[in-house]
Amino acid sequence: MPTIDRDAVLDATDLTALATEICGEPQGRGRAARWHCPNPAHPDEHPSMGIYQGHHGRWRWKCHACGDGGTAIDLLMTGTGMTVREALLDLADRAGITPAQHHTPHRPRSTAHPTPTPPAEQLTPVDPAIGTLVTAAADLLWRPIGSGARRYLHNRGLTDRLLAANRVGFDPGPRHLPRPDGLPRAGPGIVFPVLHPTDRRPVYYQLRYLNPELRRRYDQPAHDLAPNPKLAHLTTDRPAHPNLTVVCEGFPDALTAAHSGLAAVALLGTAHASPASAPTLARRLTEERPGSAFIICFDDDTAHDPGKLPAGQNAAARLADELAQHQRLVLNIQTPAGIKDLNAWWQQDPGAVHTVFRDLATLLELPHPAIGPPTDSPRPTGPALPEGP
Repeated sequence: MPTIDRDAVLDATDLTALATEICGEPQGRGRAARWHCPNPAHPDEHPSMGIYQGHHGRWRWKCHACGDGGTAIDLLMTGTGMTVREALLDLADRAGITPAQHHTPHRPRSTAHPTPTPPAEQLTPVDPAIGTLVTAAADLLWRPIGSGARRYLHNRGLTDRLLAANRVGFDPGPRHLPRPDGLPRAGPGIVFPVLHPTDRRPVYYQLRYLNPELRRRYDQPAHDLAPNPKLAHLTTDRPAHPNLTVVCEGFPDALTAAHSGLAAVALLGTAHASPASAPTLARRLTEERPGSAFIICFDDDTAHDPGKLPAGQNAAARLADELAQHQRLVLNIQTPAGIKDLNAWWQQDPGAVHTVFRDLATLLELPHPAIGPPTDSPRPTGPALPEGP
């Protein structure tokens, strides 16, 4: 079979021109240019995809809303449905690169039944760099360099026990914490890891930048290092309600729900609750939280700007409808007028948030004494931090 020099093809590809062909004309120019996400399952109403040059000079793309990204090969695969080889051959043809012919011995075709193809998220292995960075960041949070990050997290009402249980960390940036191309580099920021539900190893993370001058607040690894798992199951610092799950938009809100003693799931981008994706998302939730009722609390995007599209509210309504079709009890709650999200509500009136969750559990006939403000223990220090249950 002909072989192709992948690096030569990528070096010869104009990623900006390819992005414009696949995604349409960008908004803005230069480094500020943004394209619509090529993922057809992501209704990218406001262009979220940017192009940047990696640490070793290779050009890459990334959607800062849903987390998809990678090289020109990934762009063609995502936008057109091509296989890896089809995309590589297409780019080689565009660049005038002829595949090299190599003789390979004939092998008889197997008569065994093919193995079913797992979902795309399972096909892409997680790069070990994800675990290395998450582990280092979880240690740095409790050292003097992490004092500002801890102050930020405490101001959002997140306790030390909860942060330790979920291995939240601090990334001071690549000058202090090296990392390969494809991992966020515009630190400092808070590392919110996604931990595997059984062995608790890091499989993904989102970085919340602390620099207010950056145009974007959140960043995540490139898809070819770690695919976006779409959902993150968080850990409470005490026994959680056995039959109730709160689904929130993002980590701070989900941590706020976990702070109240409830099982919490963070949705990593409302694009994953689009009309095309909501049925799959609901099926995953019912499989991963069997027997659970659900409370959905997504952002009110119109709270500070009535002219904005209510993306969070629309996504919540779609997900609630899909979960109800799975015969699950579902409550879709909204924050009070003028308050954008659950964590902002907690910062303004923590007692009200705890009361709402307690009353909702009673309304669903799921009383549980654990719902309410927890007591925190002294801050853990250094390498003695627990890594979760």
